[in-house]
Amino acid sequence: MTSSASGKVIEIAPGRRLRDRAGEGPYHKGNVKASLVAAARRLLETETVEAITARRLCREVGVSSANFYNHFDSLEQLFLDVAAEGFASRAAENRRLLKRGGAREDMLVQLAQNLVEFACSEPELFRLMFGQLGDVSSHPHYVSQADDSFRVLVQIVHGEDLYRPDDLEHSHEACKAAYAFFSFIYGLARGYAQGLIANASGTRAERRRFVEDLTRQVIRGIGG
Repeated sequence: MTSSASGKVIEIAPGRRLRDRAGEGPYHKGNVKASLVAAARRLLETETVEAITARRLCREVGVSSANFYNHFDSLEQLFLDVAAEGFASRAAENRRLLKRGGAREDMLVQLAQNLVEFACSEPELFRLMFGQLGDVSSHPHYVSQADDSFRVLVQIVHGEDLYRPDDLEHSHEACKAAYAFFSFIYGLARGYAQGLIANASGTRAERRRFVEDLTRQVIRGIGG
């Protein structure tokens, strides 16, 4: 195995090269799984879920295609890891919102605006997080991160942590307002991401104003 003087390319076999990944250091077995997830997340910024294959991800990371299945049972399992990271980011952003405090209605407006902007900027990750994949029950990390994200929403809507994922009968009764609000903002975000809701001026500011108006109207009552 040889390397160039600049360290940018490492020769590992005739006709095959492993790209230098800035900031990651040399390839080793311990970082392949995280690198595959990171590569998928990066590709999803510009391409559809359907365009991403295990073979392509391995090519991006610089490992053989067979190596993929040393870390994931299937491509769907990798996508669930990516989706779990998305939920973790949502929860962290909403915790910052909760920590800043303020009027409950203003926080709900901000929460709605944030989800709409996320769906518009990362529509493929939004798809993965909310319904693109099938049975998610076999992926505990995805389930725990999704539950944690919803728990923060419950705290914003109800002012306290009422969510009990291990007792859904209790949660469905105690968190009805949170379920209703989530249904509204999810539908709103998906409508914008898919172009079902027109953005009259085409600007982000106009979109945020419209989302604020709709959210306040829903909070105060449709007839308000």
